Amino acid sequence: MIGYLICFFGFGLTVWAFYPGMLSSDSIASLGEGRSGIIYDQNSPVMSFLLGTLDRIISGTGLMLILQASVFWTAIALLWRAVYKRSFVAGLAIVLFPFLPQILSQIPAIWKDVGMAIALLMSVALVFFAKKTGSRAALLLSPIFLFYGFAARLNSLPAVLPIAIWSGFVAAALFQVRGGYTPAAIGVAYFVVMFGVVQVFNIAITEGRTSYPFQFVLLHDLAAISVSSNAAQFPDYITSREGFSMDTVKAKYTTASIGGLVYVDPDHPNVVPALAVTEDAAQMRELRSTWWNAVTSHPMMYLAHRLKVFAQLIGLSRSVTNQYCDTSYNPPEFSIVENPAGNFLTNYFGLFRRPLMQTFFFRGFLWLLACAYFGYVALKSRLRRDWDFVFVLAASALLYTAAYFVTAPAADFRYIFWPAIASGIAIIFGVFLLREEKAIPAAEA
Repeated sequence: MIGYLICFFGFGLTVWAFYPGMLSSDSIASLGEGRSGIIYDQNSPVMSFLLGTLDRIISGTGLMLILQASVFWTAIALLWRAVYKRSFVAGLAIVLFPFLPQILSQIPAIWKDVGMAIALLMSVALVFFAKKTGSRAALLLSPIFLFYGFAARLNSLPAVLPIAIWSGFVAAALFQVRGGYTPAAIGVAYFVVMFGVVQVFNIAITEGRTSYPFQFVLLHDLAAISVSSNAAQFPDYITSREGFSMDTVKAKYTTASIGGLVYVDPDHPNVVPALAVTEDAAQMRELRSTWWNAVTSHPMMYLAHRLKVFAQLIGLSRSVTNQYCDTSYNPPEFSIVENPAGNFLTNYFGLFRRPLMQTFFFRGFLWLLACAYFGYVALKSRLRRDWDFVFVLAASALLYTAAYFVTAPAADFRYIFWPAIASGIAIIFGVFLLREEKAIPAAEA
């Protein structure tokens, strides 16, 4: 029972410490959209829809926190159930891994990134459980969570692709479908169908409304090129706006985030942001055209900027930003009541800011290097035994993180929360499998 008790303790600790959840402006905006039914695509339509549904049961975000925590710890319990009889040490590592600061600090945050990561974790846990126990029910339940993870973020495709294809192989084995390329075909078809369902769902929920969320990446790139070239590289609807100034752009630009250029400064609420955000289709076409011309005219400036943002995101240069959502962000309506568990965990998380934050806990490139190594070992082993599970986790983490090279508008840690989870589990299983393989020849001798 020890693994289940640890999971139950983790669930209870999370809810006790941070009910009704750590919130950000994105969380509050998503709840507002869910309540009103007027949903846009910037703050995750599926999360806004779910928040609105849960809010009608119990007002606020408390049920969302309970749902996130219960799904996360249930997924960990499934992995424990699938592995502990084979290796108690590996099972114990799985159930204790979530208490590391880079994992536990994110679970109470009501963010689409956290929702995506937890849903993908449950999806892979169910597929792995199905593979190890032969449970068709677990396999058939996994698409619910893969769908949520796919829909939670617009850039989730690279993370989902390896999981979907692997699910096809497990499904072919469980349902005894034979044929050389049949398992891969099932996996690819599963991915294509899931992609289509997500698109239809998003269009239905938003009713076609869009706030053009990718414009923040384009604006960030244009700001970098403008600062480097010392000339405004923005479309006319921005430069012609009253109050636009290159001096302000230079002062506010940072590789860490586009936020200072597009959002109102809370300390100066009457000051107009340096760059205008638009929901006008014609202006978006102008922005895309301007971005393309600037990037093709100054490719090295663009690549230098993208490299700096990505390097900070994975901890290769400066520390990644916003390791977790501060409880002080919560408005009075959603205040977290001070309690011993919350105080303890807040102090625990605080230990891993600078300088200790410079350690491997929040530096993603270290996990990614481990993923690359174990992914290579998995391929070398031809994905036998449980190396397929390791490879899928490693591939999902690597592909998802790599895509941020061109899509990250900031260097927030929440962007790489799924890689943090996936890489941690891949490392635990990889080490276990290597030790097991060494023990087999020794036993035979």
